Amino acid sequence: MNCYVTRGAGSPRPYNIDFEKMKKKKILQLIDGLNVGGAEVLLVDLVRGIQEAGYDVSIGYSTRGPLEKKLLDLGIPCTRLPRLGRVDPVLFFSICQLILREKPDIIHTHLFKSDLHGRLAARLCGVPVVISTSHNNDVWVKRFPLGKLYGLTAKLADRVIAVSDEVSDYQIQYTGISPEKIITIENGVDVKRFVDQEDNARALRDEFKIDSSAPLIGIIGRLSPQKDHVNFLNAAVQVKAQLPDARFLVVGDGPLREELMTQAQSLGLGSSIIFCGLRQDIPAILSALDVLVIASKWEGLPVTLLEGMAARCPIVSTSVGGVPSVVTNDVSALLVPPEDAPALAKACLKILQDKKLAHELSSTSFDVVKNNFSLDAMIGRTLDLYQQLLEKNDPHKSS
Repeated sequence: MNCYVTRGAGSPRPYNIDFEKMKKKKILQLIDGLNVGGAEVLLVDLVRGIQEAGYDVSIGYSTRGPLEKKLLDLGIPCTRLPRLGRVDPVLFFSICQLILREKPDIIHTHLFKSDLHGRLAARLCGVPVVISTSHNNDVWVKRFPLGKLYGLTAKLADRVIAVSDEVSDYQIQYTGISPEKIITIENGVDVKRFVDQEDNARALRDEFKIDSSAPLIGIIGRLSPQKDHVNFLNAAVQVKAQLPDARFLVVGDGPLREELMTQAQSLGLGSSIIFCGLRQDIPAILSALDVLVIASKWEGLPVTLLEGMAARCPIVSTSVGGVPSVVTNDVSALLVPPEDAPALAKACLKILQDKKLAHELSSTSFDVVKNNFSLDAMIGRTLDLYQQLLEKNDPHKSS
């Protein structure tokens, strides 16, 4: 049965989903927390699509965050699971209790603690289908015994979704996941969210008292070692030396906030840098920026990259993880080595001082994300995988 889902004002997409079969199926998504991050934002988009496809979906999580309200507003039940440590029997038994209460047909886990505990709990409790998504090329995967333990529990999953081929290769190399077990489904974004943001962009600049002519460079992401805001700050100093009126926007929150704010002041950035915390108006922020910076030491396939492309914002990114498979240096973005502040600053200045280049990069990257990394494609491929695995594991299906 070939069915169609229409998302917003877009044209319908064919999903190979038998909606009648799906109506009674229950999906439990497990994730470490509901703060604003790439995996968490993707989860919100994914569960919205799962709802539209006729599944009964719910969320189990540990760390509270602003995305909980968004999920509850969608009518999606959310259960908070207590958590004490990295390998945590309290979390494991809490997941088991949730499974036994909800009796899901599929468990889909996201991020380390939910993957590690959720896969084992799902198998012990007899869940028919177990899926995990690997969102990142995390450095802990290389450490013994965490990487090997993660790989062992991956054998309990029916499939592991990698958000890029680079993440797939990384998982196979460092955790020992079988290549037959892993499938690539690239991240996707809803391009329509990022159009017609000019008025909101002007309002945002007014809010932060940033002149309309001032070059504005921004970084969006959790304030954590992975995102390497120190690299961004060091590059900002060099940009400011060449363009004294440049302003810098740091969007997000995390454990390094106070340390980074102190460092910014010690570097002499003063009032030219704004730490604006978590924001819900990312499309407006991206529209207001002249350059989006991704300074990460490692990545899977960053959602912020795709959002910047959808917003037609010129991008400077470190060449890590799945980034080079999405954008091409000097064609759709400028790519630099990780932990290289002079190269990062030079690339930002190159865009700021060449409007023709900025336009060419942003136009090309928009076409790439629109044609290859749509939210509809990501949701559709995930739903297809759900149905395939449900049919494969159906004990009542005739051979």
